[in-house]
Amino acid sequence: MKTNLQLLMLSVLAPMLIFFAVVSGCGDDELTSGPPVIDTSAINFNNITINERIPPFDSSNSAIDLYNGIVVKEAFTTKDVVLVDLNGQSTDFYFRSGDLSLLDMPPGFATRFKTVFEYTNITQAQFDTLTVIPDSDTSLTPGDFTLDQTSSFIEPVPHSVFGFYLAGRYPVYSSKQVYGMIYLDSSWRDNGVFMLKVDVKINKNGENRFVKNSIITY
Repeated sequence: MKTNLQLLMLSVLAPMLIFFAVVSGCGDDELTSGPPVIDTSAINFNNITINERIPPFDSSNSAIDLYNGIVVKEAFTTKDVVLVDLNGQSTDFYFRSGDLSLLDMPPGFATRFKTVFEYTNITQAQFDTLTVIPDSDTSLTPGDFTLDQTSSFIEPVPHSVFGFYLAGRYPVYSSKQVYGMIYLDSSWRDNGVFMLKVDVKINKNGENRFVKNSIITY
């Protein structure tokens, strides 16, 4: 009888001892580990391809929603910038603030630009590693962005970088100021139409902080 009781107690205690041994052997990191936290405030958008303004103008894919990193039609009010033909000859182009649409187009969001003289012609690999917009200090303010359009560029495009502030997004659409950089990647012609591919880095938390291209890309 005593032996049977001992066997019963052993059968009950053995699993409990094994459980506690396993738990006690786990470190704090093992008990609390989970999926890595992704920083969604600093984002890269690659290979955004747009074309010059062509008829029918309201359906021309010549504008960009920089906040979401997507190409939009020029008639969309979600545009932050528009690719503009400087002289109507399809030779010189620039980016213009989305709120300065022509009379036949509804306005989009206001965007202010900053010329980044340090990066007038850099490689793709160099842009991929950029983590700040050069400034007199480490922070950015809306006052650092005073232009409503970029400087013009011709074909083949120089690999320039333009800083921008999405002025029209704050504070209604975004609770934080949004800053970013546009990189002119490449240009070509498709049946005579000027095509432009750009890469974009943004920070949605009001910081002069951007991620290298190998870390997070959408």
